Amino acid sequence: MAREFIFLDGEPLLTKIPMRSLLYGEGVFETFRWKGTEPVFLKKHLDRMKNGAKLLSIPMPAEKVIKNSVEKAVEKSNIADATVKICLLSSGSMVFHEDTDKAHLMVIVKDYEKQKERMRAHIASFRRNSSPLLRIKSTNYLENVVARREAKSMGYDECLFLNQRAQITEGSSTNIFWVKGDVMYTPSVDCGLLPGITRETIITSGQELGLEVREGRFKLEDLLSSNLAFLTNSLIGMAVLTQVDSNKINFNEEIYIRIRDVLFRKLRWTS
Repeated sequence: MAREFIFLDGEPLLTKIPMRSLLYGEGVFETFRWKGTEPVFLKKHLDRMKNGAKLLSIPMPAEKVIKNSVEKAVEKSNIADATVKICLLSSGSMVFHEDTDKAHLMVIVKDYEKQKERMRAHIASFRRNSSPLLRIKSTNYLENVVARREAKSMGYDECLFLNQRAQITEGSSTNIFWVKGDVMYTPSVDCGLLPGITRETIITSGQELGLEVREGRFKLEDLLSSNLAFLTNSLIGMAVLTQVDSNKINFNEEIYIRIRDVLFRKLRWTS
C-alpha cells in the first residue's frame, strides 16, 4: 500500500479530518431555523440530505442518529432561537474518483439573526449549467460564493442565476417567486436549481392562497413585469425582492402579507 503523509502549515497532520470533503467538496449540508423546538420540516431536510448523500455515494447515518446529534448540540448551546447547520462530510481514499469509506457528521449551532425583509439582487455575470449537483445541497458551493461576493461588492443583497438559455433559475441561497394577477410563478427544477423546502411549502399552499401556481421556464422580463417578487429559504422564510440591478419591481403589499402569514404559520414562526 502506498504511503501518504499530510502536512498543515509545515507540521505533520496527526488528527484525521474529512479529507475528501476538504479536497473535492464531497459533502452535503442542510441549514434551518430551530425556534425553541424541532423544525416542522426537519424530516424533509434529512430526506434531501439522504438524496444528496446517495448521489455522492456518502454513507448516511440513521435519521435517529442525526436527530439526536442535532438535539444534543442545540441543548448544549443553550440557544433558544438558533440557526442550525448539519454537514455530512466524507473521508477515504484521496484518489478523486474512488469511493468514500466513511462519513463524519458535523453540527453547527449559532444565534439566529434577523433576516432582511427586503432585498436587492444582481444578475450573476456567469451562467448556470445543467449539472446534477444543482439539485442537491452540496458543500461544493463555490459558484454560490463567487456570485454572492460579486453581488455584495456591487451593493446588492443577493445574486440571481440565469442558465445557459438565459432563463431564471435561483439565487445563491434562495429560490424565487413572482406574482402576476392571480398566478404565482417559479422556475421549474429542470431549469437547474435546488428544490428548496420552503419553495415546496409555498407551491403546495397555492390553493389556500387563492393563487394558481405555475412552474416553468421563464425569462428575466417575466419577473421584472410582475406585481410582486420574493425570495425564499429556510432561514429568511420569505423576503420581498424590490430590485434586480437597475430595474425596480412592483410591490403588492396585500398579496405579500397574505403569502407571508400562511408560510410563517406553517413554519410555526408566528408567536
